[in-house]
Amino acid sequence: MAKGSSSYSDFNALMQQLDQGQVAPVYLLHGEEYHFLEKLLQKIEEVVIEESTRSFNHHTFYAKDISVMDLLNVSRRFPMMAEKQLVIFKEAQYCRTPDQIIPYVESPMESTVLVWYHPGKKMPMNRKPGMAFKKNAVVFTADPVSEKEIVPIVSQYIKDAGYDIEPKPLHLLIENSGAKFSVIVRELEKVFNNVEKGSKIREEHIEKYVGINKEYNIFSLQKALAQKQKARSIEIMNYFSANMNNNPLVLLNASLFSYFKKVAIMQSMVRSTDKEIMSAVGIPFFAINEYRQAASNYGGKKIVRVIEVINDCDLKFKGIKENTGDQKSLFEETVLKILSL
Repeated sequence: MAKGSSSYSDFNALMQQLDQGQVAPVYLLHGEEYHFLEKLLQKIEEVVIEESTRSFNHHTFYAKDISVMDLLNVSRRFPMMAEKQLVIFKEAQYCRTPDQIIPYVESPMESTVLVWYHPGKKMPMNRKPGMAFKKNAVVFTADPVSEKEIVPIVSQYIKDAGYDIEPKPLHLLIENSGAKFSVIVRELEKVFNNVEKGSKIREEHIEKYVGINKEYNIFSLQKALAQKQKARSIEIMNYFSANMNNNPLVLLNASLFSYFKKVAIMQSMVRSTDKEIMSAVGIPFFAINEYRQAASNYGGKKIVRVIEVINDCDLKFKGIKENTGDQKSLFEETVLKILSL
């Protein structure tokens, strides 16, 4: 059986197998990248279940509501008026007795497709249940798309959807979404629904349909901080503070962390060419001078302190460190501390 990963090519390969009717009796879908998991689950449902017999042969259970033994009883039934039945075991990460699934995984019913759906935290593959799935089932591990992969994967996703995109709106979209692939996909759906297929997605499309303000966006904040423009940075900060519902702190903070992490890496590449830096760090060509300015303005220990400030904000937001303020005050504190360095 094939073992998957969260790479876009492997995801597409598994989707293609399903389109061709190559269905396995057991799947383990686990990991953090929900978009891949949800799309695979939807595709399995489409391929396995005939709409006319859906009420008889489509079974969805939740780990908190059913025992593994009851799940097995359903899985060992024969489908009604169809070749296969589908049994989905959701929130499997909450299952207290996963060892009980091992005998079934080792010898499944050919007329049943069982999906062990384990989103978020990955299933431990070095324990007996994980080892059984690895040996006998199709396993897809949806790891988060890394910063290094995000640009080519999003570009390919847009191309596969029948569109093209210019570099600047691509990076604006990624930065505004905190480089979270699932968030990016949701935002792109808004664009796809309003822009004719075959078109090139431009900056105005992202601004209009994703709802990014042309003057006040994460790009403009990063640029203002990079250039140490205090008044401009505070102006943009105030805009975000007044619109936290549309600009959640978790995405803003992730974008700032990603930006200054790239600045730190760039500082270590003093003998590298612009081309080498853009390739290694993932900096778009139109922003290379801005990053160089940031590297100069936050040299030495300053860049370390910037990253510490952003991490501190994250820890306070998650409740790991004591925090007496709300998202707005946390965000403002972070921006002002960066400006003070």
